[in-house]
Amino acid sequence: MSNKRILIVDDEENIRFALKRWFEWNGYEVDVADDGDVAVEKCRSSAYDVVTLDIEMPRMNGKHALKVIRECRPETKVIVLTGYSEELTDPALQGAQKIMIKPVSLTVLEKEVRELIETP
Repeated sequence: MSNKRILIVDDEENIRFALKRWFEWNGYEVDVADDGDVAVEKCRSSAYDVVTLDIEMPRMNGKHALKVIRECRPETKVIVLTGYSEELTDPALQGAQKIMIKPVSLTVLEKEVRELIETP
């Protein structure tokens, strides 16, 4: 699939860098954001196939960003990446297609992203 676009949202620079490199190496067009405010602005101005979204971030957290992204881009698929297993059942994350616990295998995450993109 050409022009696979992904937005990686995480406040940890090393995670953004690793995910960006991995997905670019696998043929994706990648943008990054370091918090929910930046992610929402990017989603308002560009369409993405998938957004990977951290929850605990400064300024706007991932829960609020997910709500806003769902409102402005309901077709965008979202994978929440969290370090907190208790968030797996958080009702505020119901709008995400997938919730994964960090650390996550890059190959497993890319497989999930690919499946979401290929699913109509």
